[in-house]
Amino acid sequence: MRIIKSSLIYSAFTSISRVAGFIRDIIFANYLGAGIIADVFYVAFRFPNTFRRIFSEGAFNSAFVPIYSKLLSEPDDSEAKKFAGSTLVLLIFITSLIVIIGEIFMPQILKILAPGFSENSEKFVMLISSSRIIFPFLTLVSVVSILSSILNSHDKFALSAAMPIILNIALSLSVLTAAYSSENYLMYMSWGVIISGFIQIFFLIISIRKNKILIQISKDYFSKPLTKFYKLFFPSMLSSGILQINIFIGTLIATYEPGAVSYLYYADRIYQLPLALIGIAIGITLLPNISKQIKISSKYEVNNMIEKTIIYSLLLAIPASVALFILPELIIKILFERGAFDQYSTYASGLALKFFSLGLIAFILTKILTPIYFAFEDPKPPLRFAIITVLINTTLSIYLFSKFGFLGIAIATSISAWINVILLYINLRSKNYFLHSNKLLIPLGIIILSSFVLLVYLYYIQNFYLIYKFSNFYYEALFFLLIIFSAFVLYFLTIGLYKPFSYVNLKKKLFLNE
Repeated sequence: MRIIKSSLIYSAFTSISRVAGFIRDIIFANYLGAGIIADVFYVAFRFPNTFRRIFSEGAFNSAFVPIYSKLLSEPDDSEAKKFAGSTLVLLIFITSLIVIIGEIFMPQILKILAPGFSENSEKFVMLISSSRIIFPFLTLVSVVSILSSILNSHDKFALSAAMPIILNIALSLSVLTAAYSSENYLMYMSWGVIISGFIQIFFLIISIRKNKILIQISKDYFSKPLTKFYKLFFPSMLSSGILQINIFIGTLIATYEPGAVSYLYYADRIYQLPLALIGIAIGITLLPNISKQIKISSKYEVNNMIEKTIIYSLLLAIPASVALFILPELIIKILFERGAFDQYSTYASGLALKFFSLGLIAFILTKILTPIYFAFEDPKPPLRFAIITVLINTTLSIYLFSKFGFLGIAIATSISAWINVILLYINLRSKNYFLHSNKLLIPLGIIILSSFVLLVYLYYIQNFYLIYKFSNFYYEALFFLLIIFSAFVLYFLTIGLYKPFSYVNLKKKLFLNE
């Protein structure tokens, strides 16, 4: 399958990016822990970073790629060049206007977006200063998003997946530099975000020139392709970014509990790894492929392609969810518990991760089901469901936060994710965009059975880990790696008993396009 092969390439570079991200977070945890500076930076960075994730992993890709891919397939690609150029200029103008307004009214905006911080004057002043430095990242990330989407449409997925590596390196260096020079951590980190944005744009421009991809600036902002883009883009901002919107809402509510923003952040960082490697990677590579197949293939072939994509996603998504549910505290401890990140921070972040893991499969399925609507150029249903889900998530978050604190936010996020998936799937069936066949049931059952075996194994080996007292961190880390490796081997040995999931067959289908 070409989609899976492309997504594996995207996942490989995303893996490197996430490793760099974990190194960054280990540095953050060591120097900042879950204190005031960490809370302030995570809130300041959350707003533009939410746009980054929505744009690059959802909305922009969903709206731009189907139109641009179809224009590229025409004998004369001049319209594709003009469409790319006009979209680039338009996004720069709109986001720059938003940034200017945001800079002027930042204190008033933050009183709404981070109400819990406004009660502490020192904390609030720090937040305003950091937010004003970071917020122009919104314009930079818009440019990164369009250049990445152009490369994706030309089947160049590696560089766009590697872009976050630059951000992670810049932030890591900013913290280490601040620590070495005894300077203001917050200012160094804030400027590190902006510098990374310019560096990302620089590398993307080099890649576009190297691949001889031309972009033509046009002043026609109401052409037929751009009109289609407007109709797709604005609905997809909500529908494709539902997870990020829910996380952002959770962050705002969490500002009322000291340390809660950081606990949720570290948990978010962990479950974002399988989400990016599976859901986002496949969603991004699925869209250009399904957009082309709709024009040249039968409905049965399109349906079969989507079904296989879901099967191979669940092949990794379900065991990943099981591992995060059984081993959350152990994972957090090994990665982050050192320096200012204490034992209670590990315990609290681990609990948040456990409840986030219950929604991981739903998060991944959303990334696969949503692009189907945009391939058919039908953005209204996912928009409608996104609004419903956000309202449910907000209501649940406020209610459960009053009962369980920050854990209520993680619970609400997972519940709302499953509601969104159910609504998306039911509507896909009613519109005849996607109907799963009975062929899906047997492999799904095998995956669930193998994941149950994995669950039992992880449960008992974790108990052994808790009883055993390690003499130092290195032995503990080595045992953790042994758990992960042995669990991986056990799962794929079990799943391989089902012939279609054997190593030989997976290799043929994923790497040889058979």
